[in-house]
Amino acid sequence: MTAALVTTNIGYLVLAFLPPILWLLFYLHEDRRPEPKILLTLTFLGGMASAFVAIFAEYFSLGEWGILSNLFGITVESHIFLFFFVIAIIEEYVKYLPFKFLVSNREDFDEPVDAMIYMMTAAMGFAAFENILFTFPTFQASFFSGFEIVTNRFLGANLLHALSSAVVGFFIARSFLSPYHHHFIALGIIVASILHTLFNYLILIGRTLPLGFMYLFFLLLVMTIMVLIEFEQLKRRNINFER
Repeated sequence: MTAALVTTNIGYLVLAFLPPILWLLFYLHEDRRPEPKILLTLTFLGGMASAFVAIFAEYFSLGEWGILSNLFGITVESHIFLFFFVIAIIEEYVKYLPFKFLVSNREDFDEPVDAMIYMMTAAMGFAAFENILFTFPTFQASFFSGFEIVTNRFLGANLLHALSSAVVGFFIARSFLSPYHHHFIALGIIVASILHTLFNYLILIGRTLPLGFMYLFFLLLVMTIMVLIEFEQLKRRNINFER
């Protein structure tokens, strides 16, 4: 009985980790000079840790006794779009932290496209942890319900995290080629947060809109095209960052 329970739980974890890892492997093929596996692993784990930071930050900002509700009277019911934007900007910023502390000063970070690769790696760690939180209780009730959620997140939230962090990575790469370094990074986080907010908002209202699913599909399609174009732009820049 215990062995069966352990095996089942391991199966749940594999399914929770599988979607972000598949997306990560897909985008790693865009890097012509593969990154050190140990640094990619550390960045992935850093992304998982950043999800803890996001949970606490969102609670203290948006919870019942949070800063926005207590000081400014902002609630989900009264300012839903702003509520989603605060969530998005917290998550996009914390996904940037593993890159900042684990990667940005390493010698292995030596070409522009690396910024997008490492940012997406951190994002997939973040998404893996989210998958566990969202799907594990469901798996306990019904394997097929949990599997359905994992599939939906693979095509939705997991892809969104990869694409939005890739956008931040693009701005990071461009920032090293500009005297306005920090401004570029801040702008990237804001742009990614706006796209993230639109995704969450469309999920909320999608069922009440005609062809609501198509709006989500179109948003993800546009973001995917943007990211692929950004990858190609950076790969053409054979510039080593100066240390």
